[in-house]
Amino acid sequence: MLVLASQLSSAYMVGTPAPASRTIGRPAVRMEVAAPAKSEFEKATFDTSIDGVPLCPLTKWDSDGIDLKAAVAASPAVDRTLPDLIQKSDIPEGMSELEYFRANKDELLARLTASGALWIRGFETMKEKDGFRDFYAQLDLEPCQDPLASVGARAVVDSKNAMYEAVNKPSRAKFFVGMHAESTYMRTNRLGAFVCFKQAETGGEFLLLDGVKMIKDLDPDVLGRLYERGVRFSNAELPFFDFLRSLPEPLKPLKEPLKGVIKVLAQAAVGQKIDMELELRWDENEKDGLRLVAFSPKQPAINRHPVTGQPSWFCNVHSHSRKLRDDRDGELGETSGASKINITNCFYGDLAEISDEDLRHIDEMTMKNLASVPMQKGDVVLVDNYQVMHGRDIFSGERLHAVTWFQ
Repeated sequence: MLVLASQLSSAYMVGTPAPASRTIGRPAVRMEVAAPAKSEFEKATFDTSIDGVPLCPLTKWDSDGIDLKAAVAASPAVDRTLPDLIQKSDIPEGMSELEYFRANKDELLARLTASGALWIRGFETMKEKDGFRDFYAQLDLEPCQDPLASVGARAVVDSKNAMYEAVNKPSRAKFFVGMHAESTYMRTNRLGAFVCFKQAETGGEFLLLDGVKMIKDLDPDVLGRLYERGVRFSNAELPFFDFLRSLPEPLKPLKEPLKGVIKVLAQAAVGQKIDMELELRWDENEKDGLRLVAFSPKQPAINRHPVTGQPSWFCNVHSHSRKLRDDRDGELGETSGASKINITNCFYGDLAEISDEDLRHIDEMTMKNLASVPMQKGDVVLVDNYQVMHGRDIFSGERLHAVTWFQ
């Protein structure tokens, strides 16, 4: 509908005759000023299927039998710097940037696994989209689709380069993007390459959080509760059913039967269209009204790295918790489209509430351990998604960042 509306609104260009039915004799000419051409980012689409690019891999869960005390004691996080910096000055004289990436592929990927993230800074190659693709091709990285491709959570900026938009929208500029791994219960990309094509006028720093460091710094009791009980996320809310609360008196007995029918139909539609394991549950209160809430399955808060076996914090509570989000940004204003549906929250695995005290502690340790990366045009941050989380600070002005995910 939005695409159709856009096409209709642009039908009357400068000098285009107005509809003949409104004129007598000679057609009137509209004297509107043409809108400026849209950037590639403004033309991004939420049709997130990318032909020829594999689906995001299935999540590699390995969390049983973790000895938390031993994992904390063995953690190497205090001895590593996040992110590991790669600079143009590292290139030997006479070698091109792409030659450098190709010649040092194995070393760079080993450093990525050891540190959790590489900040590749000051290079010319990645200032354009095709150069960014050439960069990751030298490292033999294989792109995959977004783990949330089936729900259109990220716009596609460039399908040829499997490139997604990285939360640049002006409507979200003043909202802090909490720390998270790019992951669902079903699918998780192994790596992500975040690229800056234009830095914001102010703010907008890319943020990193070392998941291995987090399990060292979290209170052992808080960590233990989350590990033993697991977590469940509500991933979306369908707020279209509040009319059932206002049925005329003679029809009120139909409320519960209608809820049953609607839930069955909605569950079938979600299962057919969305590549996530979701359970729909009714929730009703005076603030939010009557809505269907989609929950992912119970999952661990700590997971072993698929290569090193090192346990790491792998829990999106900082970004998904409604309380933490509201504490940071205030309650979300009126939203539309995907933002009206993609509303999240976090609970224990049995759907009990996580205490405000525990949530505040998680937030404190998260903010304490943030690494802020002031990316500039052409900079790339390569992230190991199984051990380092990412987020984004608030900003002003135009910000053009993108990301490609890898298997």
